[in-house]
Amino acid sequence: MSDNSMQALAKLDTDLAIRNAIGFWAESSTRTETYDRRDKLQDKIQVVSKFFAFAGKHPGEVKPEHIAKWRTYLESQNQTPATVYARISRVSSFYKWLMSDPQLGQHIRSNPAAQARPRHPHPYQSESVKALTDDEMNRLLGVVKAQADAGSVVVKRDYALLLFFFLTGLRRNEVISLRGKDLDRRDGRLVIKYRRKGGKFVGREVDDPAAYEALKDYLQAANRGNVLGSERPLWTRHDRAGKSGAPLSSRSFADNLKAYAEEAGIPRIHIHQTRHTYARIVAEETGSYLDTQEALDHENAATTRVYVQRITVKVDKHSRKVAGRMKSLIR
Repeated sequence: MSDNSMQALAKLDTDLAIRNAIGFWAESSTRTETYDRRDKLQDKIQVVSKFFAFAGKHPGEVKPEHIAKWRTYLESQNQTPATVYARISRVSSFYKWLMSDPQLGQHIRSNPAAQARPRHPHPYQSESVKALTDDEMNRLLGVVKAQADAGSVVVKRDYALLLFFFLTGLRRNEVISLRGKDLDRRDGRLVIKYRRKGGKFVGREVDDPAAYEALKDYLQAANRGNVLGSERPLWTRHDRAGKSGAPLSSRSFADNLKAYAEEAGIPRIHIHQTRHTYARIVAEETGSYLDTQEALDHENAATTRVYVQRITVKVDKHSRKVAGRMKSLIR
């Protein structure tokens, strides 16, 4: 066998070893009960694999400067600071796993991604997670409802989902992972039972009937009326051959949401903006951090304070008093 052939074979063996290691890391770092586990595994594997393809290095050869070059490349592709941070964090997690392995850790002694990772972007300042204005919210709902009324099962599902998000302020997976048994009716009101962030099961009442009515319309159109009270997923796919009845992934809904938003004249949108919009409206209507904290399921009041300060317009309580002390020059 020629030297070139030997080198090619060695490279194939190395590439295979890296792919296997990435796969083992992704499996071991993702809980089995995680919703959308397959999507999360795919995302982890894809991100870390792309880094090593970019660097062209064995894990033991990677230096902080290789991470820095990848960061520069990601930023040149108009990736947001949050996305860049998340991707480099994936690589850092992979290196932590390598270093913790009794055998692999003998060869990988440092984490280049941890050394070159940027600072975490300041929370709630990204354009993608700002609260929608009332006008934007209503334009978006109007676009989706018009298409739902035209008869599309997919859009009927998405309209019901959007109302669930806006009317409850729940997080993405708290809504997407709902099953038929998680809904109940008490005194004519919808009650949602869900696992909130931190793992606790809680119930939330939804007084406004719009979400439940939209859900019934979707389930009837999809011939899934018997899903309520069952273990089956509340939201399923209807838009891909061979996938009918499969649980809906948040990624699929996010893609649809972007298309609706574009039609509504909203250039950028993220599912989490529905939660921020809910928080903004609750804060504006109640004027209370305590009420907003309770509505958002925040354990820490400081989290709510930061949340609200980033997404609401501060109500003016003082300008008229100050103006009252000014001379008539401003009158």
